[in-house]
Amino acid sequence: MNTSLLIASTGVRAYQGKLDTIANNISNVETTGFKRREAAFSENLTVSIQNQAETKQEAGRLSPLGIRTTFGSRLASSGLDLTQGTPKQTDQPFDFMIDGKGYFQVKRTTDSGTEILYTRGGAFKQTPVGAGRFQFVNANGDVLLDQNGNPIEWARGKNFVVASNGTIEGTNQRLGLVDFTNPQLLKEDGGVYRLTEGAVATIPSNAQIKQGFLESSNVDLNQEMTDMIKAQRGYQANARALSYADQMMGIANGIMRL
Repeated sequence: MNTSLLIASTGVRAYQGKLDTIANNISNVETTGFKRREAAFSENLTVSIQNQAETKQEAGRLSPLGIRTTFGSRLASSGLDLTQGTPKQTDQPFDFMIDGKGYFQVKRTTDSGTEILYTRGGAFKQTPVGAGRFQFVNANGDVLLDQNGNPIEWARGKNFVVASNGTIEGTNQRLGLVDFTNPQLLKEDGGVYRLTEGAVATIPSNAQIKQGFLESSNVDLNQEMTDMIKAQRGYQANARALSYADQMMGIANGIMRL
């Protein structure tokens, strides 16, 4: 393939990925506990180095001997920005904010079984479980768990107070917070995170609970709009280069037919 076409096409794909990442950030600017993602580019050479199998093609090469070089760029990653979001006071007893590192544990029950998920979103509602007791669930119906992985239950009508260390007043239960050695390995799925291979859970050391507060998204709308304009300019430049390369190839093919 023509080198200009290849470089321009990889640039278009990379900038499209960055635009998709920015769009997702903007759409979640009001989502409680949401962590923005930052797109990062990489040269294709860094992921496509391989040995040149045919030694006869090494003659006269300016690139390192034995290496087949590649062209263009790609979207290498879209890492989580773990910056703390701004506290938003709600004065609701079932709203919790994690001040520091860590995630709430919640349990999701489906037809295929149960699954433990993790979230920074601390907006919970009460749902009855019988005998005048209730549990806490988020907007997806996931049940809030304690430090032992059991659902937190509470008697209706009793005063619900949570200490800064997560302990529920008058009980031995504590909000089950966990952290991870590498949060970048978590897989995001609609406001919750799933464990993937290599993501090891730990106990957060300095995290505190603020009852009656929610953590706002850490998305800065002004910064996202600025990044979007830059990405659009880059996309347009690569699309224009792709068009010019296609035109030049058409001219060259036309000359060869003469």
